[in-house]
Amino acid sequence: MLAEPSLPQMRLKLPASCINSSLSVNKAELEEYKAGTMVLTDTDGVAVTLPMKCKIHGATAAAYTMKPSLAMKLCDETSEIDSCLLGIRSCSSWILDAMAIDRINMRNRVAFDIWNAMSRLPYATQFDGRNGTIGRFVELYINDNSYGIYCLNDKINRKLLGLKKPKTNADGTLQTLRGALYKSGTTDIADQNTPGFFLNYTVCVAEYHNAWELKEPEDFACEAAWAPLLGFYNGNHNYAYVKEHYYLGNLVDNQLLVMALAIQDNWGNKNKYVSVMDMSATGDAARLVYTPWDLDTSLGGKYDGGYYDGHYSDWKPADIGKSATQVFSVCQGQADYKEMLRKRWAEVRRTELSVESVAARLRDYTTLLEQSGAWKRQWDTFQGRKSRPQLVENLSKEVELIIEWYAARFTELDEYFGTATDIEQTDSASATQKGIKKVVRNGQLLIEQGDAYYTMQGQRISF
Repeated sequence: MLAEPSLPQMRLKLPASCINSSLSVNKAELEEYKAGTMVLTDTDGVAVTLPMKCKIHGATAAAYTMKPSLAMKLCDETSEIDSCLLGIRSCSSWILDAMAIDRINMRNRVAFDIWNAMSRLPYATQFDGRNGTIGRFVELYINDNSYGIYCLNDKINRKLLGLKKPKTNADGTLQTLRGALYKSGTTDIADQNTPGFFLNYTVCVAEYHNAWELKEPEDFACEAAWAPLLGFYNGNHNYAYVKEHYYLGNLVDNQLLVMALAIQDNWGNKNKYVSVMDMSATGDAARLVYTPWDLDTSLGGKYDGGYYDGHYSDWKPADIGKSATQVFSVCQGQADYKEMLRKRWAEVRRTELSVESVAARLRDYTTLLEQSGAWKRQWDTFQGRKSRPQLVENLSKEVELIIEWYAARFTELDEYFGTATDIEQTDSASATQKGIKKVVRNGQLLIEQGDAYYTMQGQRISF
């Protein structure tokens, strides 16, 4: 098993990524891969030069060509090249995320850091069951022109998720389909209202306005490859089917991430992957797993950067259950699923989703971006240009306002799940049975449960 990199060390300096190519970031030719080289210099000044090709990535990037997100493949003239960049993992395909609509340039990274800490794949992989991207902030230059702060991320793919390759015959023809990976949403077809298969089975509209792309198996797109995903849509809209064919713990973690961080743009028919490790197997190996994607509207953000300066999403926790779609919709009214949500919230509110933990991640990245000088350099760069991405000048101020918003959101979640009631009613028989009581230690009101102590916000502390 490969060791995962730790969270970024705050060395008050960002790596630099310099791309030299025929890439023209102001023209439609961005949609095609352009060859060139990348020089990546780490915080110790060690540089590596690699051949690559890149193109525009994502629908948002088309509207922000002054700072576009890029898909990058490390490759020479004959083959792709796996390389471990900035200690993330060895692979050939990468994303340079521009974060152009996120005014603090870190929502996607913070949300994925939280997700990676709170939820793993329900089976072993060579990456310790990681079910999300890892990224490192860099300053990007294209043909000697500065494009500001980017996040270099690995990709959600077969290798990361440990999906089994198809079995093939000696002549390369298909013998058995196994792992599959589906991505919600597509721009490859215009009409997404009519269910069916399109573009040689690489795209499927599962139901009205619910399109998917087949990412794996790459070389064997066919109707059978879609069977695990379509099982639910083909007349199985019921909880018994979901419990048999999906990991409920994975669904619970995904819903709590959306609820806690108010990720409104990731609920419904977009911004997610669904995968199956081995559809030819039985039991757990054949269950479907959700992987989140594109989390830049998290922490109260909006798809166009319109929420800032103390004005953030007011999408209430109760509204999430009401607006649930697809597989999640059949889970909301089920007593055992609701209890799983409540119990899981009681756990993660003290760890990865505590106010203190979320605030620490935001402040650490703020320190890195500000004290390295990268934030001011980016701000100054775009002030002199006619077209600009969404930014704030005072990053620390904006982050502290977001932390205040999350503290209020945290309280809303406690009220929604009744967690606050469990803590406050310490004289009740149920609270006594759970071993929960309020105590004062060193002049501080705390929650005592067993041998552990927690702040009123759910952060575990020690003496």
